[in-house]
Amino acid sequence: MKKIDLTSSEIGMLWTQYVQNSMTVQILSYLLATVEDEEIKAVVTYALEIARDVTSDTRSFFKEEGLPIPKGFTEEDVEVNAPKLFLDPFILMFLESIGKAGAAAHAVSLAVSSRKDVRDLFTKSATNTMKLYNMSVDTGLAKGLYVRPPQIDVQDEVEYVEGKKYFSPFNKRVLNTVELIHLFENIKTNSIGEMICTGFAQTTKSKKIQSYMERGKQISRKHSKVFADILMDSDIRPPMPSSGCVTNSTSPVFSDRLMMFFKSVLSAAGQGNYSTASTASMRYDLVLNYQRLSVEIALYAQDGADILMKNGWLEEPPQALDRKELRKKS
Repeated sequence: MKKIDLTSSEIGMLWTQYVQNSMTVQILSYLLATVEDEEIKAVVTYALEIARDVTSDTRSFFKEEGLPIPKGFTEEDVEVNAPKLFLDPFILMFLESIGKAGAAAHAVSLAVSSRKDVRDLFTKSATNTMKLYNMSVDTGLAKGLYVRPPQIDVQDEVEYVEGKKYFSPFNKRVLNTVELIHLFENIKTNSIGEMICTGFAQTTKSKKIQSYMERGKQISRKHSKVFADILMDSDIRPPMPSSGCVTNSTSPVFSDRLMMFFKSVLSAAGQGNYSTASTASMRYDLVLNYQRLSVEIALYAQDGADILMKNGWLEEPPQALDRKELRKKS
């Protein structure tokens, strides 16, 4: 049987999963070395196993297809013996986040793949990351660390929108449950982003990167407040994760390249979250908030990309051959 070549979508997704999971391996290796709670350690161990498997499996595809293997990230990008930087409650929250993000990312990768062996890989990875998410939530609930979404009373009967007032940014109605989902999740992700920026800012030796991380911390804090204030306007108190989850250690843990790349991934995820929330929200003031805050993230991400490029840290995804250049050479 003739071998079927990988499509551009498959190559792109395999590349993305390799680079991001090779980074995740380094982060989780450090968290495993510093976590203290045995039950949380079991979740970290499983998460690390998933990331290593995905890195190994995607690397095999590149080797078998004769494609350049991405550099990604290695043990050189982490100091696993560094003092503890993040407390165990943050580690569990982080695991919940990557389980959720991983399941979504692998599902998208599956949806654009054609070859059965590639689909099998992403199906397995999506299933494993769903299990990771459930493990982290179950552990958080058992330990009283899981931050639940708000609980509210809803109307007794089905209702229909009767006029444009429902969408008005001026006569603000109470929030519906779909809008609540996105406000809560964006508070949660910004809280995680704030803690990550705090840890990165105090452990880098670069003043430029320290300044960049401090700026990211302030953006995350500002966005969390915007969303929390919207909830409070509807008399809903936002459940807030603890912010005191970073130790006072200043010893370097991760390479500057890894930290900057990780922030680029978080910024892209943030923009995607805001875009989804904007589409799902039916109050125009919410839509405008998501759109203007998304612009702020985009500008921040662009500055981060500039730092990556100037330092030669931004690895290029595989791309199509430049036929014009080939003609020039011939």
